[in-house]
Amino acid sequence: MRTLVYGAGAVGGYFGARLLEAGADVTFLARGAQLKALRRDGVRVQSVDGDFAAPVRAVEHLADAPPPDLVLLAVKAHDTPAAARDLAAHLPPRAVVVSMQNGVENPILLADALGPERVVAATVFIGARVTAPGVIAHTAAGAVRAGRYPEGSSATVRRVAAFLADHGIRVTESSRIRRDLWRKLLWNVGFNGPSALTRATVGRMTARPGIVWLIRGLADEAAAVAGAAGVDLPPDVAARTCAETQGLDDFRTSMLQDVEAGRPVEREPFYGFLVREGERLGVATPLARLVNDALGLLFDPEDAAPR
Repeated sequence: MRTLVYGAGAVGGYFGARLLEAGADVTFLARGAQLKALRRDGVRVQSVDGDFAAPVRAVEHLADAPPPDLVLLAVKAHDTPAAARDLAAHLPPRAVVVSMQNGVENPILLADALGPERVVAATVFIGARVTAPGVIAHTAAGAVRAGRYPEGSSATVRRVAAFLADHGIRVTESSRIRRDLWRKLLWNVGFNGPSALTRATVGRMTARPGIVWLIRGLADEAAAVAGAAGVDLPPDVAARTCAETQGLDDFRTSMLQDVEAGRPVEREPFYGFLVREGERLGVATPLARLVNDALGLLFDPEDAAPR
């Protein structure tokens, strides 16, 4: 199965490298310094599961890649609309796209552009970051849950899961992937914004009662919106989400990594989405609105402009 990694950052780069290590035919689509480094030096993974380095095929444009059978989509959620248009214009008719992104709207956007039978939704659990162009530090986990959106199973999901498993990826099939995506959103909403605003790791935040209160409040709001949207989450899901920090004392959330690297943060797919859905469903989300506005003022040049 010829594979294209669309977005070769920490997540895409790691999983693409592991597929390559296991003998798969992999092409990386990247931009800027990452693309230059991949072309010059290949990919290098420094991992708790063993280091790996190899030359890679890297392209800047989808049209320049060999036609893939499988796409691992790992761009930021705010880049999904543009990626969906690009994929719709250039993918072979039977190619399948696996969304390995944060947020809950990506599978819907991709299904609108490609057709639902060509989209596999996935949640990814990994501690990884790009420490230098072409170099990925992998510190924890590295597992995937994949399913047919919004629920159920399909031959496509089973085929993709089997391919990933055969090439060394820890993958589990899920019959309720929409719920899984919301479940992960609770963690992202709870921890990402506060970490970006405080520049703190998970361990430093959870040592401060006031920040813990904010994290729990954000998770509670996300759980309330999920419930109003008909997502069946356990009653104690917010408390359980906030407790999922074992081994994560030094963990830098994806949003904190983006802030430190000067990249746009996933504000809209997390907090903007929650505020919009709360308004649509009649659920108050004052903390999500506060964090959304604060992130906008700090990291969005348009929001920061005087009015």
